[in-house]
Amino acid sequence: MRGIICLMKVKVKLIATYRDLLPPERRGKMEMEVAEGTTAVDLLISLGVPIEESVVLVDGRTPDPNQPLQEGDSVCAFSATAGG
Repeated sequence: MRGIICLMKVKVKLIATYRDLLPPERRGKMEMEVAEGTTAVDLLISLGVPIEESVVLVDGRTPDPNQPLQEGDSVCAFSATAGG
């Protein structure tokens, strides 16, 4: 069947200044449905996360940028720069 898109649920957590990219009532965390084949980078870019300046984790590990997400994965992003 052509044109059918399979969706899966993943969890997203944006930390520190990235929290503002999600609705305030979400407090930086939400569950989202994404199309099969979506990568963590694809997802985060769609939310406005500046990938070049970010640390990205999937299930607590640094993902291969081309690795598609799986149902139930947890994607986390935060700025790679730290204040001091």
